[in-house]
Amino acid sequence: MQNVINTVKGKALGVAEYLTPILKESKFKRDGVLTPEEFVAAGDHLVHHCPTWRWAPGDAAKTKPYLPPEKQFLITKNVPCYRRCKQMEYRSEQELVLESEGDPDGGWVDTHHFSDSAILEEKVADMALEDKSSIQTPRTVPAVSSPGNSTSDG
Repeated sequence: MQNVINTVKGKALGVAEYLTPILKESKFKRDGVLTPEEFVAAGDHLVHHCPTWRWAPGDAAKTKPYLPPEKQFLITKNVPCYRRCKQMEYRSEQELVLESEGDPDGGWVDTHHFSDSAILEEKVADMALEDKSSIQTPRTVPAVSSPGNSTSDG
């Protein structure tokens, strides 16, 4: 059943792509759509600044004539992630809506505003130093000289 759905969806997307004209003028600010030249320029910028991204030529049968043959699509590999997926699960209580005046969509949503790292940063910012009289001073350790570091106590 899924194969039938995928086949129909693929044919419908093919027809839509055939009927949709290639942009000649930028409509990015109005519609959020890139011209092929803007796509290549944005991709070059991304590849230059982010080493995990690179251009790929793709399958010769599916090459788009309006893009350079060696720049058919962008691919990223070996992206470092220092947190496990379970640690990044969506929780609605972590969200904070950031109001933006003049934005008809209602501003931005900071999805991890109240996350553990934000709470930790708040705790660190609120830390106060203890009274100096309650801090124990460490015992002094005699200096040890190394072969490359000569010291004279004389």
